[in-house]
Amino acid sequence: MHSRFSPLFALFAAGLLAARSLALAAPATAPSVPDRVLRDHWYIISVGTIPYGYYNDRVELRKGRLFYQNHVWKREEGFLVEEQLGAYAENTAALKPLFFNFHSTYRATELTIDGTVSPSGRDLVVKARKGDRTLPVVKRGLYSKAFFSVFFPYWLGKKAPLLKPGQRESFVAIVEDQPEQALTLMDGRVKADPKEAGKFHVSYRGLNSFWWLDAEGIPEKIEMPQQRMHVRRVSENEAKQFLENP
Repeated sequence: MHSRFSPLFALFAAGLLAARSLALAAPATAPSVPDRVLRDHWYIISVGTIPYGYYNDRVELRKGRLFYQNHVWKREEGFLVEEQLGAYAENTAALKPLFFNFHSTYRATELTIDGTVSPSGRDLVVKARKGDRTLPVVKRGLYSKAFFSVFFPYWLGKKAPLLKPGQRESFVAIVEDQPEQALTLMDGRVKADPKEAGKFHVSYRGLNSFWWLDAEGIPEKIEMPQQRMHVRRVSENEAKQFLENP
């Protein structure tokens, strides 16, 4: 099973998939504040000393709601593949999920997933298609504090200033790209490093990663020791040239 890459879920993910452009309909709610881009950052991914891939994280305020798009490119089994995941959430500290769209292609197999939270906010309904098969519709209840996993870097950036050295915080994330596993809800923990400001330990499914954030809460570097994976923030130009370098 090839799963998407995000710094959080690369703790257990094995691959990234190819995708076409993502298009999510803008919410109809009248905006309370002007639309604007909140984040637009590029990262490169290495396994040991080997270039593995790169990605772009973009967060926008659209009609009073948050839109997060994660676009990834990586080299896998000799192929350059890519994928996109986009999601809307309420512009609150809880990041209450609204809906998401995921599209990927691994070689000749396409996977498209559309998930929408019910008006009550209690259920997530997901429709998916894999290759020429329409998968059964999945409906599951939501934990009130759960948020879409793609929002984790944004959540951590907002939470970081509130954590004292050594303090822990738990979270629950919705895994968007696994419809056959009924959209698993995963528990995780974050701990502010007791000695180094801006460094955070993330524990998820028995695996660990280390995040370094800048003064604005933007990830600068991520280390995943068990996978020998390293993520580093770079310019757009450097990211796009990363897999072209020997």
